[in-house]
This record gives sequence, structure tokens and C-alpha cells, in this order.
Amino acid sequence: MKHALSRSTLGAALSLLLLSACSDPEPVEPPPVPVRVYKVEAQDKPLSTEYIGEIRAQDEVAVFPRVAGTVVSQRFREGALVKQGQVLFTIDAQEYVAARDVARAQLASALAQSARANDDVARYEPLVAEDAIARQIYDNAVSTAKANAAQVDAARASLRNTEIALSYSQVRAPISGRIGKASVSVGQLVAPGQVELARISNSDEIEVYFSPSEDEVLRFNSLPPEERAGAQSGVKLVLSDGTILPQTGTIDFADRAIDPLTGSYSLRAVFPNPGQQVRPGQFGRVQIQVRIKRDALSVPDRAVIEQFGSYFVMVVGEDNLVEQRQVKVGVQAGGEWIIEDGLSPGETVIVEGLSKVRQGSAVQPLPPLGSAPDGAARPEASAPSTQEAE
Repeated sequence: MKHALSRSTLGAALSLLLLSACSDPEPVEPPPVPVRVYKVEAQDKPLSTEYIGEIRAQDEVAVFPRVAGTVVSQRFREGALVKQGQVLFTIDAQEYVAARDVARAQLASALAQSARANDDVARYEPLVAEDAIARQIYDNAVSTAKANAAQVDAARASLRNTEIALSYSQVRAPISGRIGKASVSVGQLVAPGQVELARISNSDEIEVYFSPSEDEVLRFNSLPPEERAGAQSGVKLVLSDGTILPQTGTIDFADRAIDPLTGSYSLRAVFPNPGQQVRPGQFGRVQIQVRIKRDALSVPDRAVIEQFGSYFVMVVGEDNLVEQRQVKVGVQAGGEWIIEDGLSPGETVIVEGLSKVRQGSAVQPLPPLGSAPDGAARPEASAPSTQEAE
């Protein structure tokens, strides 16, 4: 009886399991993941290298007093444009006016003495010819006239010095440009060369100093002459916010030697700066095109995945299935990686949505943002990388 009951119970359980299995729904394939893609094309790619550069004004002058005295007036607005020769400060000139007046009086005295000596020579000259006076008297008169003439010259020079000192009581702009904040206040006592009064910068052109390494200099020197000439005259400046200065610059200075302490070489590029939109003291990235890589394959840098020193891209293959493929990268140029090996022209890689896919995933390809629906247009490049172009 017990045996029969056990068989009956087992059969009922098996029936329930079969019914339960038959009632489960069949698994549903997930929908394709929408991703943005980029079609790889062979194009001539300009390769550039970038260096951090310090921006300076082409002309920058510190204004110092040339005479001692108390500052009695400031005659400019801080931060304004000033012209060469414009009066900036006035220093108390009373003692210099007095010194000038003394020098004028000394000159007048010297002129009077010289005139009297010259009269004596003129009066003695006919007398000595007639032996009416001793030759010695005439010679003494001539000597005195010459000494008095020299005193006149000295008095004139002294007067000129006092006039120069008096003119220095008005501190004038040595160049035209934008003046900074005044470093002294009205009523302050200043002395020659000890206190900087203000600083003026002429930024109609700017100079950017940068320092490539010794190896980079050697590689640059190995380029053909026409490429070197193009690089020196087609320099670009990328500002801190990523803006590229519209005007191109020219390298106009190369140091005589490489710094043995840093192993770097000092260069200077000059850029026009209309409107003085770039100010001294800023930093930027000097971008130099060193060569053009023919038929280069490139992808946006956001399409490349780096893992433990290896680089991968997600390729959209047949039936829109994803293949993870290892590639060999070259350099970064204009926000893109140059691919040396691992991709062929016409293949499609994923640029957005990489975190949602894996090997074998089905995707729905979409064109990059800012491109045409067919994906033919290239995506907007990000800010250029600072990696060196080899």
C-alpha cells in the first residue's frame, strides 16, 4: 500500500514539473544598443607637436625715476594706453630749478670774463706787432682768453646737466603701450633706480617662449629643408581655453646652445596681436606642424580603449555585431589617434556608448554628433593633444 502511494505521489510531482516547464516563456533577445560610430577613411594627416609656452609682450619697460624727489602728481589712469613721451609722474623740481638758475648765472659770468679776455687780445695784438708792449704780455692775454673760453664751455655743459635733471622731474613714457598699476603714491619720496614707478607693455605683437627637448631638436633638424621652413613660419598658438589664435606666428629666435641642466632648447615665436586680445603673463600651447602623414588612418581619441599598455577599438562588423580588436596606435593629432595597424579603410568603430557593449553585442549604429546622417562627415575634433608627433 505504501509502495503504491509513493508511485502515485511521484507521478503527480513529475506532472507538475512538466506543466511548470511548459508554462515558462521563451527567452527574448535584447534589443540592439544604440551607439555612435565613425567610419575610418585614409586621409593625409598633418602631424603637429605642442609645447607649453610663456607669453610675453614684445616690448616691456619698467619705468624708474632718474632724479630724487617727492612725487607730486600722477598723470595717467592705471591700465590705460599711453603714448611715448606722455608725462606719467611729476617729481618736485624746486631744487633742480634752483640748480639751473645757478648754472645760468655761472655761464653769464664765464661769458663776461671770456669777452674781456678776447678784448685784451684784440687790443694787444697791434701793439705787440709794433713792439709797443712785451711779447709776454700778449701771450698771457691769449692764454687767458683760451682758459676763459674753456670755462664758458664748462658752464654751458653744467647748465645743460641741470636742464636735463630738471626735465627728469617729469617722468615720461619711454614707449607707447598699456601701463599697469602705479607702484608709488603721490607724496612718496623716490630715488634714481631704486623704486619702479610703473611698467608699460606694448602687446601689438607678442612673443612666446617654449623649450623643446634635445631629441626633438635632433628629429626636427633631420626633416627636409622645405618642411623645416614650413614649420618655422606656420606656428599656431592655442590659448588656455582651447581657442586657437587666428594669426599664425614665426619662429624668430633660437638660442645658441642647449641648456645642459634641463636638456632643453629655448625658442621664441612672434605672433601679431591686433586689439591686444592676448596679454603678457598668459600661458598657451605652441603648435608646430612638423610633417604630413600620407594616407593615414585615424579615429577619434574617445574611440580608443587602453588596457595595461594595449589599445583596443570596438569594430561594428556584419549584422551590426561588435568585435573588440587590438590596434597599434601612432601619435595623437588634432584630437585623433593615428592607427598604424589593426584597422582598414571603410571599417566602422564605436565612438560613443562603449560602456554598453561587449564582444558579440548587437548594436544600432548612429552617426557621430554634428555629422551628416550618412556618417560621412568627420566628428568635431577635441582640443589637440600635447603628445609629440614623431
